[in-house]
Parts: sequence; C-alpha cells; structure tokens
Amino acid sequence: MRFLAFALVCLFATNAGAQTNSAEVERAVAALSAIWRPIEGAVTPTTINAACTGAVEEIAAIEAALPPVLTPDSLQRVRGLRGMLIIPAGDVTGWLYVFPPRALDWVTPGMGRVSVVSEADGFLALQDGAGQSVSLQLGRAGQWPMMRIREADGSTLNYVGCAPAG
Repeated sequence: MRFLAFALVCLFATNAGAQTNSAEVERAVAALSAIWRPIEGAVTPTTINAACTGAVEEIAAIEAALPPVLTPDSLQRVRGLRGMLIIPAGDVTGWLYVFPPRALDWVTPGMGRVSVVSEADGFLALQDGAGQSVSLQLGRAGQWPMMRIREADGSTLNYVGCAPAG
C-alpha cells in the first residue's frame, strides 16, 4: 500500500497545485483515507460486518489493477469492486486519490481534492478525477466511521469505513 501511495504522489505532485494549509482539510483527508464499502439495508452491526467482509482483499485487488504506466487517463479506468478506496496524496493538503466502485459509475476515478463545507456537521465536497463535485457527509455509527454520498437525484448511499488506507 505504501508503494501505491508513493507512486501516485510522484505521478501527480507537480499537478497538485498550491492550496493553503488547513487543519480542517487535513482532518477531512485523514478521515476519508479508507476503503469504504456500501451497507445493504439498515445500519446495524450485522450489516456493517457484512459490508466489511473482503475489504482488505479489495484494497489488494485495486492495487493489482493499477496500470504499469500511471497517468490521469490510465487511473480513470481503475475501480473498486464494491468499495471506494480513498488514498491521501502525501504532503499536498486536500489532494487524494479516489477509486470508486463500479456501482458509482458517475464518480470518476483518479486524483481528486476535498474541501470542507461544514466540519461540525461532517459535510465535505469531493472533487473527483474529472473535477465533478460529489457531496459527502462523514459521521459515526458506534465504533465505525460512516460516509453518506449524495447522488444527483438527492438520494443518499451509506458506506462504512472498513480499513484505513495510506
């Protein structure tokens, strides 16, 4: 996993641009850095555990799917099977790598950026690999980190943070 993060940082370090250091943004990136898996049905310990089954193996599968030559175009073809893998982009505040699942075909994989809309309420705006804004909300369900993704039609999808990334 460290090799993947290092390779991605090297690839995009010059494209990241300058962004002011922000403790809010740094906390948001740290909170997002995980493999997020969808929860089927009500949020319960049973559905959370079911969602997380195979999460570590999915990280390895995404890493194995990376092309030998990393470019913005080649990274846009890498997707998770069920989960969304989010990896911090190293020392560049706010930048990260997003590998969404196939079910979120409207989210473009690749290098993205996060901004904080309301830290108190957990609202974030994630810019995906194509520059499109994706509305997120972070929270917790007991010991598990939770993420809500707002779809274009206004519906929300629940994801659980199963394993840290980066």
